[in-house]
Amino acid sequence: MTEIVTEPQLIRWADHVIGGGNFRDDAKCIGLVEGDEVRAVVVYESFGRCTCNMHVASDGSRRWLTRGFIAAAFAYPFIQCNLRRVTGLVPASNTRALHFDIRLGFKLEGTMRNALPDGDMIILGMLREECPFLPEEVRHGRR
Repeated sequence: MTEIVTEPQLIRWADHVIGGGNFRDDAKCIGLVEGDEVRAVVVYESFGRCTCNMHVASDGSRRWLTRGFIAAAFAYPFIQCNLRRVTGLVPASNTRALHFDIRLGFKLEGTMRNALPDGDMIILGMLREECPFLPEEVRHGRR
């Protein structure tokens, strides 16, 4: 039987996978669900006029990592919300996530020293015009 997964359920799933991120009340998400299995959820929160924070949680497999899903993950903040940038905050100890985000096109912007109980938080950012998953006309504001 296939279960309908709601946005609050997906946000709770992502929160559990990430390790209790305590997402803000303005959190929105998109998810990839196959049958009864949640494969990945991208959560957006801390919305401002120009930016939001973006978090990615997956089931640990590579089955969710498709160009279509990644494109949809960036289309939401950049096209639907018309934001100019997205911000990623990653624990410095999570080198796997840091490498993944950099391969996606995020740029290293800084370090928040001792921002976590076990160390530093790395600040990553991506501008709309830098996003390789958007059509050219969207990246440069012609659409």
